[in-house]
Amino acid sequence: MRVTVIGHSCLQVATRAGTILVDPWLFGSCYWRSWWHFPPSQEPTDEMLAPDWIYLTHHHFDHFHYPSMRRMDRSAKVLIPRFGVDVMADEVVSLGFDRPEELRHGRVFDLGDGVRVASYQYGFDDTAFVVAEDDNVIVDVNDCKIRGRAIAPIVKEFGPIALAFKSHSFAQSYPVLYESEDPGQLSLVSTQTYLDDFHDVMSALRPRHAIPFGSMVGFLHPDSAPLNEHLVTPEMVVDGMAAKGGIEGADVVTMAPGDVWDSEAGFDRSDVDWYTDRERHLTELTGRNQPKIDAQAESEVGVVVEWRDFEAHLSRLVRDVPRVFARRLAPKPFVFHVPSDEEAPYWWVSFRSRSVGRSATVPEGASGVTTVPEAVLAEAIQNRIVHFLHGAMRIRTSLAPGGVQSDLGWWGVVMMWELGYLPLRRSARHPRLWRSLGRRWREFVDQAPSVIARNPVDHLAERFGADV
Repeated sequence: MRVTVIGHSCLQVATRAGTILVDPWLFGSCYWRSWWHFPPSQEPTDEMLAPDWIYLTHHHFDHFHYPSMRRMDRSAKVLIPRFGVDVMADEVVSLGFDRPEELRHGRVFDLGDGVRVASYQYGFDDTAFVVAEDDNVIVDVNDCKIRGRAIAPIVKEFGPIALAFKSHSFAQSYPVLYESEDPGQLSLVSTQTYLDDFHDVMSALRPRHAIPFGSMVGFLHPDSAPLNEHLVTPEMVVDGMAAKGGIEGADVVTMAPGDVWDSEAGFDRSDVDWYTDRERHLTELTGRNQPKIDAQAESEVGVVVEWRDFEAHLSRLVRDVPRVFARRLAPKPFVFHVPSDEEAPYWWVSFRSRSVGRSATVPEGASGVTTVPEAVLAEAIQNRIVHFLHGAMRIRTSLAPGGVQSDLGWWGVVMMWELGYLPLRRSARHPRLWRSLGRRWREFVDQAPSVIARNPVDHLAERFGADV
């Protein structure tokens, strides 16, 4: 087995059953020119574009990158997780591939020649992926939040793990792009959150080598660039794990794009230091991509959000979400600031009143005010991906007193709705939802006491902290 880090969350795994490409974002940017590869990845080779297998952990753009998929050889066999709702299969087919194989949670799938894979779903739309060839096992946790009892079946099924890959840095706007007069509202997630999560997951998996992974990005757009100074680097993970006394039985090994692990030869890593002088590298990377960033800015000039589109999309949201559920997660109105509407620039969504409206001033009791470039908001509404805005890092949020839980709860509800879990009257009719939930009982045993015992949005904030 030979494992090559391609970049960010993308792995190339060479096995006897062929080459598996995981989460192919191979070039360019994501999320309205906000996310870019850092350290930079090489241009995709012909071999890279012609894998035998492709696995997509979930449907976010930095994992399921349409431009990269469009360049792939269509003979590749695509594997996707079988979530409780059908989100990804039709998207894969629309790109010209045969209908993908949906992997059921925790069920081993045989690729042939002694190579086995498995998908372990967790949360609403994320997975950990396992590849095993004989006694060589790798686990790509990526940015999946899997933990607790849900991890145990991986170790039980596959035995000793050679390499485990896991994300380690901010991939959501909270708390870095938020402001609040109360610092406590910005303290639900911190650098230590990521270090603790890396340590806990790796301690449960007990790999020989723990790899900081899935967070190899730089934010080059002016809207998101302030986040760069807050990113948790692989070196910070190494130091953080040492400070915690290490991970029993595991070495923490950093890998950059192009670095390789071979089951016989071991590691082959470059000696380029990307992080000591990260600011200079990012400045150079920005300069090389400035024409694309400028073109994006030019394309957004003069684009405004149409009220009828905003109202139509989000009115369906408030109708489709169970009132008791929404009130518990997001009781306060959520407000967008839309400057093009000079008379009523505050556009709001209220689960409590089950209404969408706009006003000249911020509604009383709002969770805060969020500003998004109107062209970005308009496109997100058109494509039903409003929940992507939180990870795009091109927003700014000013929290009102006591508003953080309702703010994060609102983003969580929108995510569940746009993915298709809501309305329950529709998703609950499908057997696949119940079969999926039944196979994942360990996850729910872990989650239920936490959600019942405290405000569920505290728990949601932790999930944001390890996401994208």
